[in-house]
Formats: sequence, structure tokens, C-alpha cells
Amino acid sequence: MTDLMGGRVLDSSALAQAAAGSLYMRALFETARQRMIQLLVPATALSDAIAETESPAGRELLQLVARFPMVTVKALDESDALASGLLRAERLPTASTSAGHVAFYAAERGWPVVTSLPDALRALFPGVEIESLP
Repeated sequence: MTDLMGGRVLDSSALAQAAAGSLYMRALFETARQRMIQLLVPATALSDAIAETESPAGRELLQLVARFPMVTVKALDESDALASGLLRAERLPTASTSAGHVAFYAAERGWPVVTSLPDALRALFPGVEIESLP
């Protein structure tokens, strides 16, 4: 992460790693804070990550992530729902709503996606830049 402008989009797999206390995700949040890098979290990805996190402590961590100063949780409003739905319809109708939401924001902003599950995102938006999680 070297840019001072722009940001990253976090998908549910990145958020799940944050909930599990991943050192990589801790470093990403600290680097974002130090370098003023915006982290965009689609609300659908946050919802999926919370639903898939079994531990109460992990769910509490996700609540902290949502309030982190460099994080913007982006709601799925009407226009974004239409745009991400059309993206899914044209590229991969079986993709999850969350994956469509993430791919839409990555395409719209030209930001890379932090993920451990890049395949659906690449199918939805072949030009997406991926920052793979270990």
C-alpha cells in the first residue's frame, strides 16, 4: 500500500479475517490510518461477515471495524443496487449480492479489492486489481 490517495474495497473474506484477528488485517488498518488510505466496506459484505462469524468477540471486532476512522460503510441504495445487479446479470448471475456490490465499487472507483476469494470478483469485473490475503 503506497498510495496516499484512493483506497481499498474490503470484501466479506477480508472482514472475516479481521474478525479472526488476522495480523495482516491489523497491519492493513494501521497502514490505512498512517497513510490516510480510505477503506470502503460495502454494507452487504459487512452483513455477510457478521453472519458468518461465529464468535461474539469476532462480531464485536467487526463493529469496531465499521467505526474505524478510515472505514466508510457504503449502503446498498437504489442506484447502486441497480448497477451492481446489472453487473451480475451481464457477467455472473450466480454471484452473491455482496460480490456484486464489492465489484461495482471497485469498478466505479478504480480501487483494488482486499480479498481471499478473487475468482467471482474477477468474473464480475475482469480488470479488478486484487490484493490477495494470505
